[in-house]
Amino acid sequence: MGAEKPIKCLAITSKDGQLEDWEYTPEPLKPGDVDVRVLYNGLCHSDLHVWREDWGPCPFPMVPGHEVVGVVEEVGSSVNHLKKGDLVGVGWFRDACLECDACVKGDDNVCPNGVGTIMGGQKGGFAERIRANAALAQLIPPEIDPAEAAPLLCAGITVWSPISRYVTRSGMKVGVVGLGGLGHLALQFASAIGADVYAISGTASKEKEARGFGAKHFQKIDDVPDKTLDVILNTTPGGIKCADLVNKLTYNGQLVYLGGGTDKVDVLAFDLILAQRSISGSATGGRALFREMFRIAGLHNVRPLIEKIPISKANEAVEKLTNGNVRYRIVLETGDYFKNK
Repeated sequence: MGAEKPIKCLAITSKDGQLEDWEYTPEPLKPGDVDVRVLYNGLCHSDLHVWREDWGPCPFPMVPGHEVVGVVEEVGSSVNHLKKGDLVGVGWFRDACLECDACVKGDDNVCPNGVGTIMGGQKGGFAERIRANAALAQLIPPEIDPAEAAPLLCAGITVWSPISRYVTRSGMKVGVVGLGGLGHLALQFASAIGADVYAISGTASKEKEARGFGAKHFQKIDDVPDKTLDVILNTTPGGIKCADLVNKLTYNGQLVYLGGGTDKVDVLAFDLILAQRSISGSATGGRALFREMFRIAGLHNVRPLIEKIPISKANEAVEKLTNGNVRYRIVLETGDYFKNK
């Protein structure tokens, strides 16, 4: 086989740096891999967390992008379920062992040998193409626009995972804290399966949109009566006291952390014990949940509200995200940017 062709991309070279042109040579294509020509990238807070080292040291240069939609350009010798020209997405994980108990059950997102798309020195989707295990390249349904599919690959699956697990009957009272990229999708998914949805936000200007996304109630956290909610999804980056959220749960209630990875979960055990409440975290989802999520999104028209920006303006997009000026997800269009480099 010939030498691998370098991949042109945008990379961060230091914790406080900006995205700049770079290129790298990928490892050889394995039998189970696919090469994907990138069309779109959702811009997620987790990209920023990684390169700003909020979650630990980051090997630089770092190529962001883990909500990646593109077209299959090359398939490994053992790949039979995908072909050139298929529209696929790559989310938070690009590889897994596919043999452990978690993988066999379709929960490859918790595979002990899983490989993140942007963690640990891996190179993400802010690039002309990306290479991943074909088993984790999700087919995008034809009824979902490719640009709108991108945020579903992280934000969408991240909220669908706990909703599918804990919202088990129609009419359950579900609180969604934070109405950003994750929150606006959580409102839609919870509403789609018949929940009584509470949008919990201090930004009054978001009320009309929140109700359009399926919320029946719009309140600040302090205005939600105690012992009301069956499930609370905390999608915020952090800063809300755990005890304040737990007090809003009814008996057998479930508080789920989806954001706020640096928050301290500090609550009196008796507040859990006496009402049989639980606190958990949720990490994206595996192949089984991806298929389920896309079916629900297709049936109920669950879509992110996106703002498309050329990848040439990626640093401006990052600034908008950092300043909280996004409603509700930026999607970067690759276009011909890398062809001209």
